[in-house]
Amino acid sequence: MTAAPHTSTAPGAPSADPAHRLTLHADWSLWRLAALRSAGMPISWLDGFAVPDCADDESDTRSRETSAAAVRSVVAQPAFLEAVTWQNPALIRNWMGRFAADLAADGDGRLSRRDQREALVAFLAQRYCAKNETIGFFGPVAWARFTDDQAGVTTRGTAGLRSRTLFREHWAVDAIARAFAERPALHTHLIARRHPACSFDGGVLRRPRRRPQPLDPDEAALAAALDRPRRVGELLSAYGPPESAPATARALERLTATGAVLVGFPVPVTDQPEDALRAHLSQIPDEKLRDSLLAELAPLDEAVDAVAATAGDPVALRGALDRLGAEFRSLTGVGDQRAKPDRDLGRCIVYEDCRRDLDVDIGTDLIKDLRAPLGLLLDTARWLVCENGAELERDLAARAESLHAASGRPVGLCDLVMASGDILSGLPGSAVSRVAADFRARWAELLATATESSASSVRLSTAVTAPLVRLLFPAGPVRWRAARQHSPDLMLRARPGRRPQWVLGELHLAVNTLENRAFATQADDRAELLTATAADFPDGRFVPVYPAASPAVTSRTYPPPALDLPELYQYWSWTADEGHPSGSTVLPGAGLLVEQDDSSRLVVRPADGNWRAPLTEVLGEFLTAVVANQFSIRPLAAHQPRLLLDDVVIARETWHLPVSELPYTVDNDYRHRALRRRLQELGMPRWVFARTPDQPKPYLVDQDAPLSLRNLARGLRRSAASEASTAVTFTEMLPAPDELWLAGPDGRPHTSELRVVVHDDAQVTSPLTTPDRTASA
Repeated sequence: MTAAPHTSTAPGAPSADPAHRLTLHADWSLWRLAALRSAGMPISWLDGFAVPDCADDESDTRSRETSAAAVRSVVAQPAFLEAVTWQNPALIRNWMGRFAADLAADGDGRLSRRDQREALVAFLAQRYCAKNETIGFFGPVAWARFTDDQAGVTTRGTAGLRSRTLFREHWAVDAIARAFAERPALHTHLIARRHPACSFDGGVLRRPRRRPQPLDPDEAALAAALDRPRRVGELLSAYGPPESAPATARALERLTATGAVLVGFPVPVTDQPEDALRAHLSQIPDEKLRDSLLAELAPLDEAVDAVAATAGDPVALRGALDRLGAEFRSLTGVGDQRAKPDRDLGRCIVYEDCRRDLDVDIGTDLIKDLRAPLGLLLDTARWLVCENGAELERDLAARAESLHAASGRPVGLCDLVMASGDILSGLPGSAVSRVAADFRARWAELLATATESSASSVRLSTAVTAPLVRLLFPAGPVRWRAARQHSPDLMLRARPGRRPQWVLGELHLAVNTLENRAFATQADDRAELLTATAADFPDGRFVPVYPAASPAVTSRTYPPPALDLPELYQYWSWTADEGHPSGSTVLPGAGLLVEQDDSSRLVVRPADGNWRAPLTEVLGEFLTAVVANQFSIRPLAAHQPRLLLDDVVIARETWHLPVSELPYTVDNDYRHRALRRRLQELGMPRWVFARTPDQPKPYLVDQDAPLSLRNLARGLRRSAASEASTAVTFTEMLPAPDELWLAGPDGRPHTSELRVVVHDDAQVTSPLTTPDRTASA
């Protein structure tokens, strides 16, 4: 029988305001601790690319000379070369390493394919100088605290690097585990375990998208013995030597062939996946074999240490990475570089995360400026999450009813998930798009109350909008626990003689962005983050175990949540994953059924258990993935002015137009004067971020920099080639380069943003599950 998940908190009242939060506004509180992301290199590095009067200069000569000098200046920076070596070592090998060496030797710095390569350097430079990242030394983590007893912004530290830590990519460790598992001599030492999504209870095998299948006596006995992972040899020896128990061996073969039993060295997704592999090998009973395998890992370990020792030296780093790659290929037969993926996966064997030597205090005056505006935004966000939950549940109920009608049997949770890809991906026409349109329509009524308006800026007042917010966005209970937390990205805009101004970047819904592993590993006190998370979820939470092969999973980011609480969370599996790192009990999704309760709400219950839980709670992490980036208060339009709520910028000025309306052809014009002129005619400032379909992330465009305009033209051209009707979105850079408050170790300004966590104090706690008296075995 599947036991009920642990429950802790009695229902009824909101949790008390714990020490890790301070009151923000009405029903919202703010985590005192926030992460500070930033660009690793100063914005001033980009100054050299600019030729302010380039549009009026009849000759290209000065523009080309200026661009070439800027490229040489950037490539001569060891930090730039080190960053490129980490992210694109092939580029270093192919030409940039030789080019940098030539510059260091006072060479002439000649480049073949000059225009293309200089534009690439400019593109990389804007990434390292203008984009707030959390990766390596070129996106180091710092921490800020919202305080009760001071004003303004106070900083401590050198703003350099306090620490650098090297980690191994999960895919690389998994490749080693798979290579070892293929060796025949290791077969009896491999770990056999039930497929995590399959249920074996009651002598019946339940698999995703399959009918329940009775097990024969040998299979049932084997399944019972796999109540925990066991080595193949240990498993078979429980029934006598393999040669004397062929029926058991054949049962294992059958269950393995069907995928119901997995055999290998599973490596869970965690900070240090190599520890899991080493633990598997260290527990092999055969001492000679065990020592031999561990000895094979030693050269790789030494190569990893050598990479860590090269910090700050790009040439040494390249050599150390080459050596590490050779050791890895020798051990696995697998290439040491992954092909460039469509998602943000680590391509190298190892990666680095860094802690910036900086601690920041945010004073009460700045918090006061934020309270009412952010509080009202969050009120509307709560409505958006509630409506999405209701609509998603409605669509899931219709899909479950369809599955039941087609099969005539109870609907399995895994079957529902796999049949609901369109619902859970938020495709056009789905629940998310319907709610988004309603959300923007309601916001349009708020926008109509503007107290100030111009072509480039609109201002709203919280005093005027607050009554309308209560009317248009009524509060209600959220349908999954993670939706108690939201994560605004906030920037501070320096203003001489005045307090800095808050600028909202994005508002991530139903997620704590500090769940990213990079923040957890770079926290001064990880336990502080875990304690804060436990205080926000005293009644637990359902969390799926994400397989490493999932498109959503990387070694450094969420999911899976890095602020993990096995003592409070209940885990479940919907596919073949590597298991939870803690070894916690994981519910097999195929053994969980979906049905309606007496109030017509969808609930989940185990096929053989006596508890139930709302479907939206069990699928909470999936629902978060659907809604996390849905906070958009205005539709895309040819032009949208900057929007302020009191003195907080809640939306930056944007332009959205078809690529066909921009003059992006080269026409032998090095300075792209026609393109620059068109951007100015549209009213764009010098610095904007462009989002073109050919690039996964926005990039900075400086209208005064010919190479920057070249990169924009290239992006427009490639986008148009792939789809004639495609469009581009431009967003003003705010704060602008001359409005940055964060100074690096040399005093030069860096871009930055705060990753903040807010908590919905209006939500009441309740048990994770309730007894189900109607369940049958």
